[in-house]
Amino acid sequence: MRRTTARASARARLFPGWTRLIAMSALALAACGGGGDGGSGSAAPASTTTTTTTNTPAAPAPLQVSGLDQDCSGCGAATASSYGGAGTGIWGRATSGSDMDVQYAISGVAGRSISLMLTNLSSVSLAMPASISSNMVADMLSPQALSAVSDSEATQRAIGEFNRAGWVDALQRGGSAPMLSTQSVAAAPPLSSTVGMTTGATKSWYHSDGTWRPATMHTQMTASDGVKINFWVEDAEFSAGHITQAMVDGLAATYAGTGGIYDRLVGIGGPVWGPNSYASSLLPAGQPVDIVILNFNRDNHPFGTIGYFWSMHNFLQSAAPNSNQAISLYVDSETMSLGGTPGMQSIRTVMAHESTHMQNFYRRQVSMGPAYAYDTWLEEMTAMQMEDFQSNAIDPTYNPIRDVRLPDFYRYNDYNCNLLQFTGFGATCESYAVSGSFGGFLNRQLGLAFYKDLLTRTASTSKDTLDQAIRAAQPSWTFEQALLNWKVTTATAMPAASAPAGFGYPSRTDGAFVLPLIDLSLPGYAALRKLPAAVPSFLQGYGTYAAARSDTNGVYSDKVRVPAGAALSVVVY
Repeated sequence: MRRTTARASARARLFPGWTRLIAMSALALAACGGGGDGGSGSAAPASTTTTTTTNTPAAPAPLQVSGLDQDCSGCGAATASSYGGAGTGIWGRATSGSDMDVQYAISGVAGRSISLMLTNLSSVSLAMPASISSNMVADMLSPQALSAVSDSEATQRAIGEFNRAGWVDALQRGGSAPMLSTQSVAAAPPLSSTVGMTTGATKSWYHSDGTWRPATMHTQMTASDGVKINFWVEDAEFSAGHITQAMVDGLAATYAGTGGIYDRLVGIGGPVWGPNSYASSLLPAGQPVDIVILNFNRDNHPFGTIGYFWSMHNFLQSAAPNSNQAISLYVDSETMSLGGTPGMQSIRTVMAHESTHMQNFYRRQVSMGPAYAYDTWLEEMTAMQMEDFQSNAIDPTYNPIRDVRLPDFYRYNDYNCNLLQFTGFGATCESYAVSGSFGGFLNRQLGLAFYKDLLTRTASTSKDTLDQAIRAAQPSWTFEQALLNWKVTTATAMPAASAPAGFGYPSRTDGAFVLPLIDLSLPGYAALRKLPAAVPSFLQGYGTYAAARSDTNGVYSDKVRVPAGAALSVVVY
């Protein structure tokens, strides 16, 4: 979706200075159980009674395997069975078609942090063995539950689904869509395109809550490519002094100034709008870009949903009567006026995020064809990757991957989450944190050329699109290998100073784009990081189970049952 929540934005303050933590209350997770079916039967007459023996095939015995493979080079894994005494050592084994019992011992680990992980390398859930290890630990903390999805989140998901696929249905329905037909809206005022409008123009804007908001254009700029960038403010917010001209001008300079967000966005991924083959339904080329500042929910609080892009507004009014007929994105005035420095940091980076959705819609759905729309998990990941690449130029003290997505990943114990199933702030997984943290890892490991390739590459599925882009950037990697290296990095909170090649969040510079190093061993992350309280019944698709281990007289030995389709990793540092 196109949103940053109050929780995420507030948490962003934790990490630039590592000065404070947000108090959390532990929430109990309800356990669900199932019962077995009972049966009864009547005996046949004695003369016809028969005895039938049914032989149920026994499950195949797990494959017995001794030892682990070294999974890093130039690192602390001195041999397949010994730690070199310094740095991070990584060992592993991956199964294919059957379970494995892996027996191993690693020496030289006295006093070291030891972690065991099982990672599902498939998209289907795997049943976990009743006892995966010969020496389970018990000093693990409980995960925190996520709250139920809010109405705001549900609206944003509906907008996201319209942008992904619903717009095609809308073309066939004359601009209508199921999510729109149920909204109670005021009578629509006369609508007009913003082409040719200048500072001082007025227009009413349709908001996602079904209301019309009168607004005035307060600033207009011309980007380096000649596109007009207009900045509108809801009249009630400006007249009340909540949004000032200085605030609008500052936002405009950040977005539309030379070398600003818009220039960098277009330099990476191309235009946000242009010629298209939907002349009877969508706006033609030559449109300005409109940034519209509205009070989203009028609750006198910052954050919550702070920005969105809705492709319905790219429609002509003749095809969609509620269309604002503008290539437009929307940001929340209360986050600007009441959120202080954190609020403005979030607004600036969310403009990069929402502009990526705007650009993806034109580049992929409209220009390439509806079949090439990203699945939601990759749509959101690419938008958060753009924020990551742009954040240093926007504000070098703030990085949304470091300061929001990774803290959320640890706060919500997102190890056993399926990357390909985007649930937003769902009941068990915070999918923005999952997609964003993985995207930030790929940015630092593979760079800007990889990201540009990903934006334009086509394949039959989003997962294949990402897999092909990864292989092109790093021939020794696949999607699964990149995912495993990221999981090993995050689940162990790997120190940046000792992360081997292919692991960690190293700093990276690609021309004018600077990505800061992220050190997961810092105290702010440690305060949020939790490990599962118990072995889960299932390892979700691309999910991970992680546990701490300890040595005996400097040797860590274990026997671990690895389910078919999973990979075992052991990390020492």
